[in-house]
Order: sequence, then structure tokens, then C-alpha cells
Amino acid sequence: MRSVRVLVHLNNLALGGAQLNAVDIARTLRDRGHQPVLFAQGVDGPAPLVELAAEHDLDLVVAGDPDTPHAVVRARLTGLAEEHGSQVIHAWEVRAARNAYFGPGRQGRLPIVTTFYGIRMLRGMPRHQPLVLGLGALMPDGRAFGHRDLRLIEPPVNTRLDAPGSVSGAAFRTEVGAADDQVLLCIVTRLVSGLEKDAGVARTMAAVRLLDDPGLVLAVVGGGPSEDKLRAEADRVNEELGRRAVVFTGQRSDPRPAYQAADVVLGMGGSALRGLAFGKPVVVHGASGYTAIHEPGPLVEPHASRCMYGHGDHPVDAKALAAQIRALADHPERRAELGSWGREWVVGRFSLDHVSTAFEEIYRELLRKPPGRAAWLRDLEQMSRYEFVKPTARRLIGR
Repeated sequence: MRSVRVLVHLNNLALGGAQLNAVDIARTLRDRGHQPVLFAQGVDGPAPLVELAAEHDLDLVVAGDPDTPHAVVRARLTGLAEEHGSQVIHAWEVRAARNAYFGPGRQGRLPIVTTFYGIRMLRGMPRHQPLVLGLGALMPDGRAFGHRDLRLIEPPVNTRLDAPGSVSGAAFRTEVGAADDQVLLCIVTRLVSGLEKDAGVARTMAAVRLLDDPGLVLAVVGGGPSEDKLRAEADRVNEELGRRAVVFTGQRSDPRPAYQAADVVLGMGGSALRGLAFGKPVVVHGASGYTAIHEPGPLVEPHASRCMYGHGDHPVDAKALAAQIRALADHPERRAELGSWGREWVVGRFSLDHVSTAFEEIYRELLRKPPGRAAWLRDLEQMSRYEFVKPTARRLIGR
């Protein structure tokens, strides 16, 4: 395939799953001879993706800050497309799709492919240009929302870098105080309320409190708005148990030593997939108290179709999760079997090479037959409604 100049509009600059996926795919395509450039709106505070892009020798342009008007961001995006000679815009998530549509994609000048790896379908993305979903469970919703060109490409895992033995976990175990004869539970996540990620961490701490087992250590890797609240809860758990049972390490640009060090990984989305790639047994978190061991059987496809996420029934305690942890902690042979099976499952279904090739094929289609001005105009009414009419109505109602 001839080289493609693709402008990749990131959702934001945090170390979230979609952003990491975007960088991994861009790097892989760059290594195949394509010419990606990354773009993102600025943020207040740390922007770890800037460092990550630099480590991978990827060009990243940051425009403005969170309060910069959309028109200014879009003007910079349009200018970058012209400077770069972009042929395709790859927008990650809703805001990026709108910026691309009203910016360099205006009047169909450049084709847009949007990737949406959320767990609930949202409106306000172009319906007559390709939309890539990461969850098979969302495909019916996408069709119901009027999207004419839906693709399913499940989130990728770099199974070469995320692999057993690719890094050492010894220093991490020492850092969190996990002895060789202790079982180390690890959660790697953004500490935010979205998707109930912070609730999953809190429920796991509650399970550790219930188990009250000196042979267990829980390490939480990540940062975010919920960090202070969760750290305070960890202090209460540790005081009650009389030991350092729960350890928060903060955010890490490279959390692979945590995955390697873990005996059990807990979490959702890309973090759960990375745990499986490292050959670790995984307990999947989700909404309304959902937790389940990822193992061969009826839960495999539901987990996969929702990118390692589930929906529970509002449990009032953490007893079910405590039992799941107990079942894995007490049986190292089961942990080994699940780890081996999980590694094979991820390599066969979610490899980065496979996903990058799928995006290459979409770029090829768009260059061969761009949607053009007609598709752009067919989307104008609904894009304008979600961009201008609804926000104005909300402001008026709020007065």
C-alpha cells in the first residue's frame, strides 16, 4: 500500500485506553511507511501522552487549553492538515469527530474515519463516513442511530511488548511490599468516576478488607480526580487490618512492570486485555458492582463484545468479589491455566498488527472512493443540531 498521510486527532492527552490505542496504531502504521501526525487539544495539568508520543518519535501538535474556543482549535487543526498534506483524518471519539467535520473535513475536503471505543453509543458523529466501534454489542445501537458505514475493530493489544517476561516485575513487587510468598493483586486504571472505574477500585479494597488475609497485597496504579478519596479509603483499610494491604503507586507512563509483577489483574477495558496479554488471570470490573473471572465459558463473548466490561445488579457488598479473589489466590495452578489460556485468546483476537491492518484497509477505501461533499452535506443537519442547537437549548434551560 502506498504511504498515507493521516492526521490523527486524539481524544485527550491522558493515559486512557483509547488514547494509548491511537498512539500504538499510529506508531505501527509509521513503522510500515505511513506518515501520521497526532493532534490534541491542550489540558490543564500533566499531559503524559506528550512524553509517550516523543518516546515513540511521533509528531504531536497540541493546540490551546481546555477553555480554547472550538473555532480556534479547528482552525489550528485545519492549518495542520494543510501543512502536513493530510489525506485522511482519523478522529478518536465524539469531540474529535466534530472538530474534524467542521474543520479540515468541511465540505468533504478530507475524508474522516471516526473511532469510538466507548461502552455506550453517543450521537453527534458523522453518519455517512466510516464509524469504527470497539464493541460488538454497540453495533445495533449504531445502526439505530443512523450510521450508514459501521465497522467493528476491537481495541488492540501490543502483544509483543505486553508479553510475559518482556520486563521485570521484581522491583515493582519490592516497591509495593509484596513478598514472594504473597499474592499480588494489581489494578491499572484511571482513577475517575467514568465507567465506575473508581467504584471498582473501592470494591476491591472492600474485598481485601473482608478477606483480611496477610498473604494478599493490592497495588493500584493510576491517577485522576478520584485519587485522594481512594487513597483516604486505603489508609482506613490499612489501619483496620494493621498492615500495608493496599498500596497506591500513582500514575506510570509504563505500567508493564505492574502487570508482570501481578499474580492477579483486576480491571476493565484495555487494562484487562493487557493483563491477559501478560499471561495473568483477570477479574473483570464493570457497572453496578459487576465482577467476574474471565475464563473459558459463557462469559467470554459478553466480555469481548463489551471490551472486558460487564453490568451487575447493584450488590450491597463485596462478598462476590472476595470469593473470586479467594478462588484464584488459593489455587496457583488455576492461575497458571487461566493465564496461559488468556494469553492465547488475546494474541488470536486483539493483536496490534491485526487491528492496524484493518485501519490500513479503511484508509485505502477512503482514498480510492472518498465520501466527498455529498456525504458531508447529508450529515450537516444532525451535526449542526448536536454542535449548536442542543448546547444553546441547555444554556437557556439552565438560566
